[in-house]
Amino acid sequence: MVLFLALAYIFAVILDLAAAAWGGPFLAVWGVARMWSVAGAASLALLLRGEPVRASLRRWLSVSGRAVKLYLVTPLVVYAALGVYVALAYPVGVFDMGVAVGVIEKSLEQVMPPGEATRLAPLVAYAQIALAYVAAVTVNALAALGEELGWRGYLYEKLGATPTLRNIVLIGVAWGLWHVSATLLLGYSYPAERVAGSVLYVAMCVAFTYPHLVAVSTARSVLPAASLHGAINALWPLTAVASPLPESSRELYAGMGVLGFAAWAVISLAVYVVTKRR
Repeated sequence: MVLFLALAYIFAVILDLAAAAWGGPFLAVWGVARMWSVAGAASLALLLRGEPVRASLRRWLSVSGRAVKLYLVTPLVVYAALGVYVALAYPVGVFDMGVAVGVIEKSLEQVMPPGEATRLAPLVAYAQIALAYVAAVTVNALAALGEELGWRGYLYEKLGATPTLRNIVLIGVAWGLWHVSATLLLGYSYPAERVAGSVLYVAMCVAFTYPHLVAVSTARSVLPAASLHGAINALWPLTAVASPLPESSRELYAGMGVLGFAAWAVISLAVYVVTKRR
């Protein structure tokens, strides 16, 4: 387990340093390369420990009717989390869909007359929310699968593959710390609050973790976790785009801050209640 974590962090820092030094075209592949470096770390850890790589990958990528069903269903958890978030954030002025519509309108004005952009922007904004599901189960899931093979495949299995509080915290913290170099060096997710953002990212990853673990344990496969992770990457940025707060406050209090953590805590509690009743 320690070997895997060391390799994952080393690979991440190397890629982040390269992105900081080269920028530009390298950033186009940096994200996917970084995510799949976790699968590389898991595979190399298995190899160095003399454990079967192919058998482990087949086990983590098991395809069954239940796995396919959960693969299609788990992205809806993110929509539920977004609903909880809006219920928390809108009354206190942290979420305003009109802000997101305005951003899209300005973008559309670059390619069409202003009046037409004004009419089309709301449709595009809400269509993007729906289309996030498509991204979640296709390209985003494929990218996220690299991480899931490491965090919810290798690491979860080494910790006993049960969604206990201990495993939620250990995997969430490990996952969050893996993002820290990207936040500090590149401002990833927290360009204005890099130090505080690094702490918040760890907290958010802990909050994200329980539904992922339940999906993997139920399906006996990391595939549903990949689509869940893909949905977070597709849909959750809306919480930042639709916030009227200044950048620094948005990072601290919006979807990747205090209110985002609260929303995912509610969702995790709901998942716990539902799964324990079965």
